[in-house]
Amino acid sequence: MKRKMSLIGVIGILLFLSGCSSALDTVDQLYPMHDLVYDASGNTSTVFRAYQSSIKEATNAITEEEEPMKVSNKDSRTVLVYDKYLVQVYQDIENPDDALVEVSDEKFVRQNYTSDYFSTYNIADAAEEAFDMDLDDREGTDTYYSGYIGSNGYVKNTGRVPTVRFGSSVENSVRSGGPGAGK
Repeated sequence: MKRKMSLIGVIGILLFLSGCSSALDTVDQLYPMHDLVYDASGNTSTVFRAYQSSIKEATNAITEEEEPMKVSNKDSRTVLVYDKYLVQVYQDIENPDDALVEVSDEKFVRQNYTSDYFSTYNIADAAEEAFDMDLDDREGTDTYYSGYIGSNGYVKNTGRVPTVRFGSSVENSVRSGGPGAGK
């Protein structure tokens, strides 16, 4: 009898844990990773490719697995707010047969998105709750990221990350030399 009860307990725990996934886990199970976007602090936003999918198809696949706190559709993108994750779905600008799904975690969102972004997509209240942030305090900050697909194409970083010319851990540490230079 004890053995049967232990088995039931283990199965119950496994079922409970299988229901505890994140938006990142959900998207990672559905689509292959395509790219990463970096910020100055080393945080990343992960971009996935939904082959042969429209924005609506990719969004439906994600929301069927995990229901978001808030959904917004505007400017040829869908924005989903989950607890601790922001998910954006866009049509790929270079391959319109595919959708791109970007998943940003709480740290990336808090450090890189403006209050204007959240207002534009009418998700400010959900964002304040999901990311434990006061958007009124973000007015005038130097953050300005709005997603992997920007007005000039793909955005590989938030605009404040080290480039080839700058050091990798300190924003103002300039490296000298070039190809073939060094030890």
